[in-house]
Amino acid sequence: MADLEKHAARIAELVQHFESGADAGARDRVFELLENIDHLHRTCVWRLFELTTELGGKGLIDRIAADPAVKTLFVLYDLIPSEPLRPVVSTAPVATPYTGGFVPLGLGRLRGGQADWKVAFAAADLPAGSLQAVEIERIPVLLCSLEDGVFAYRNGCGVLPLHLGTLAGGEIHCPWHGCRYDARTGKKVTGPCTDLEPFRVTVQDGMIHVAVHSPT
Repeated sequence: MADLEKHAARIAELVQHFESGADAGARDRVFELLENIDHLHRTCVWRLFELTTELGGKGLIDRIAADPAVKTLFVLYDLIPSEPLRPVVSTAPVATPYTGGFVPLGLGRLRGGQADWKVAFAAADLPAGSLQAVEIERIPVLLCSLEDGVFAYRNGCGVLPLHLGTLAGGEIHCPWHGCRYDARTGKKVTGPCTDLEPFRVTVQDGMIHVAVHSPT
């Protein structure tokens, strides 16, 4: 890893040099070169990640990402979160979220009972229109922030991560299969995929709480 850190530091030095010292024409060509190399590498690494996931599932991804060099590669290309969540168990009672805002409608099986709430994310760090991947008790979770609330789903279109997609027009767009999901319910809008698995969500004292183990 020391070798990786040395190269990363040198890249940062060179980028800073061209940003501040090179003439505009040379600087533009250098950054165009870097952008094209990044696009080539990103396309190939994403395809490798996709095939690996299809062949071995998330378990295989977790095993190979345990290697620091592989993890660095995956983080560089936004395939796994750079800082997986280390959730804090809620020590105070957390009220069941009201059904009008944070629990997708039509999911009565998730309402009621005592949920195992975990602190997932600061609401201020999740502006409306954004997606965020976190991990709660080794379960990949996708947080989806809209103007009218926050929603949470298992982070996967099949076995492939959804946080690399986009959120537009109230729909989550999968970057892998072209599937689209209603961001408020997790229901499939179009594509060959199945509905997303929802989790209960509430926001209290500026923190988003998610219950990945809700009573049925």
